[in-house]
Parts: sequence; C-alpha cells; structure tokens
Amino acid sequence: MKEQNSAIVVGAGITGLTAALLLSKKNISVTLYESDSVHGGMLAPVCFDGFELDRGSHRVHPEAHPLLLKLTAEADWRHKERRGTLILNRRRLPYPLDPIRFIAGLGFLSSISMAYGWLRRPNALRQTVRWEKERKEVAVDEGFESFVVRRVGRSAYRRFYEPYARKVWGIEPKDLSQTVAKQRVSTTNPAQSIFKKSQRQFLYPASGMSSLIELLRKKNEDAGVQINLDTPFKLSDAENKPTFYTGHLHSVVPDSQLSYRGLYLVYLVVEQKCLDDTDTWYAPETRYWFGRVSQPAQFSELLGRPEQRILCVEIPEGNWGAQQDFTKQAQELVHQLRDAKILKTPGPILDIRQVFLPQVYPMYRRDWVHEQRRALMYLAQRGKIYPCGRQGLFLHCNMDQAVATAEAAVKHYLSGGSPMSWVTQCQNFADFRVRD
Repeated sequence: MKEQNSAIVVGAGITGLTAALLLSKKNISVTLYESDSVHGGMLAPVCFDGFELDRGSHRVHPEAHPLLLKLTAEADWRHKERRGTLILNRRRLPYPLDPIRFIAGLGFLSSISMAYGWLRRPNALRQTVRWEKERKEVAVDEGFESFVVRRVGRSAYRRFYEPYARKVWGIEPKDLSQTVAKQRVSTTNPAQSIFKKSQRQFLYPASGMSSLIELLRKKNEDAGVQINLDTPFKLSDAENKPTFYTGHLHSVVPDSQLSYRGLYLVYLVVEQKCLDDTDTWYAPETRYWFGRVSQPAQFSELLGRPEQRILCVEIPEGNWGAQQDFTKQAQELVHQLRDAKILKTPGPILDIRQVFLPQVYPMYRRDWVHEQRRALMYLAQRGKIYPCGRQGLFLHCNMDQAVATAEAAVKHYLSGGSPMSWVTQCQNFADFRVRD
C-alpha cells in the first residue's frame, strides 16, 4: 500500500479515536496502537457498585469545540443546569460564582480586604483586563505567584490561588509557570469566572462519558480501523508512515524533563439522605485533602439509585506521593466531608474504592514551554510524527480541545504540512483555557 494511503495512530483515548476516524474518512488505512487492555484513556470507565463511572468530574461546556458533539451526536447529550458549590473558610458559595452571593458568602470584611488588596496594586484595572493577553507572553516567565499577586493582590492570591496550587502540584507556587494562571486555578481571570453566564450550564451524555468512547470505537471499527490493544508503541514502529501520537510525550523523548502529578479518586457509596442536589463541590483550601467532589447521579440519573448515592472524591497527589491508601483513612475523609458540609447528616460508608491516576496534572514549572518545544522538535526530526491531544502535547485541556488538536493535526498532514511546521502550530494550543 502506498505510504500516503496508510497511517498510524498511537493511543485509543478520545484524541486517538478521533484522529483515526478522521483519517479513515479520507480513505486512509489506519492502524491504531494502544498499550492498555481497554479503550478510553482518561475517559475509560471505573466500574464500581454496578455502575460505569467517570474518572473524576467530566463535563462538556456550551462553548466547546463543535467537532466533539458532531462526532458523538448519537450519544444522547443532555443539557444540565450547574449546581456547584465552592467551599471557602467553611462557607458555601454558589459556583459558578455569582457577584452578590459571592460577596455575601465570603463575608464583608474578607471582601473588603480582597478589594483593597486589588485596588492598591499599580495599574490594577489594566492588569486585570489584560490578564488573558499577558499570561500568554512567556518570553520571561515570572512565575505563578508573582503573576497572580501583581494582578489581584496578595489577599486574593492567598485565599484562592496559592492553596490550590500547593495542593495540586506540591511545590512552591513561585516555581510554577505563570501559564498555570489559566489552568486549574479558578480557570482564568476571576472576573470572567464570575460574570460569564455560559458557564452556568453544561452538556453530559445520558449514559456517562464512557459511552462516547464506545461510540467512537464502534465507528472506527465500522470504518475498518485496525485497533491493537495491549500493544505498546516504539518510534521504530512508525516506519516513516505518518504517525499521530497521543501517548505521553515524555515516554518517547529520552531525557525529557516533562513530568506529572497524579490524582487519587476515592469512590464512596452513602445514603441518599446524606447529600443535597449539588453536582460538584470545589475545595481549594489545604484544610481538606480533596480539591473536588462530584455526585455522578446529578450528572445522569442512570448513575445512581433511589436510596443510595456515589461520591467521587478527588485528592491531588501533591506531596502525598503515589502510594497512599485513603480507604484505610476513610473515617478522616468522612470527617472532612462533614466539616465541609458535603455530607449533611451522619451515615455509614456502604462501600469504598480507590483508583490512582498517575499522570494527570502536567508539572508546569517555569519555562516549561521550552522543554515541551524541545521534545516536539526531537520527534519531528525522527519521522512523520504529529503529536496531538492532552498527553501528546503535554497539555492541561478539556476533552473537546484534545479532539480539536486531532482535527488540526490531520488537516495539517493532509495539506502537506511537515512535522517541523506542526511543532510551530502546536504552540497555539498552549493557550487553551481549562473550563470547569
């Protein structure tokens, strides 16, 4: 078969399955390699209590890249109103943030302190307005702490940004890149988080996110894509064929300095009466082990029972390391859930399971973009390799954004673009803003 009529895709997550399907639609014969025994990657289900549950809190926002919804139109997407809660200083604030209730929940004195801390910054208004533009300019990476403090003040930094940065990455915030200001911490400019109404709804498939993977798997199968599970990929396997790589970038780049922090998922079964109708709780402060807790039954009625509910408790690896067993510390975890008023009433844990995801949060140390570019250039010099997706590009992004990189990579190749010019185009993806 002619070279241009065949291609390799590495990884059977949502990015890889998307790339394979798009290539097959152009009459290109595709062979897909997946090192795991199942499809899905981060969207592979966790089987617990008779349900196929998401690996954490996944959702699709109204402003999502349209290709994801187009490729999975049969997934029975449901429009849902968000019922989130931000837990701060043991107060419960509606999330996404509402200006009036936010001030009322935070407290008058705390609000005044934060406002004063912001106003006393030189050029405070200009710097806040230019937050999105200036955080992209990383010729000189001043670091996360300096970047945020100069724009919102020390008080807001200490309340919102510093605790969660420490909890997730486990290093001094001054050593993190300023680009982290657009990642998991309050998503982006805090003013935008408060006033952007589109964030108050989300889309979710009726049967859970794993149904997207099954749908894309079936479409690839029907298109003749050869999917090889339990098959690790080596660079020598490319054989100068166009290769769309969605695995971990550091896995194929020797001496790469790109690393990750992991995430613990602790699933609990509790009585339904212990919970309210919140879908997701956010806890940025270090007083709690968890950063986010979600209730799958609020995403889909098919993920719960009338008298019981499942909680997914997300505990960032941070400084914990990868060997903790939180099931042996269940009582302390319950104590924290009650202290945060997530569990409203006492009740037994009916079942518990822990899953550890080892590579979730890219370690965006200062000047990480230079190491990422070096790794991408290394691959470009070794064949027709087009990295894409969250892992392939060392990104922290939403699933629709990962799908968008697959589409961009396929279009780039089909238009005759070289791997080296793809490296240049990939720099645009570092601008992705995580939506939560």
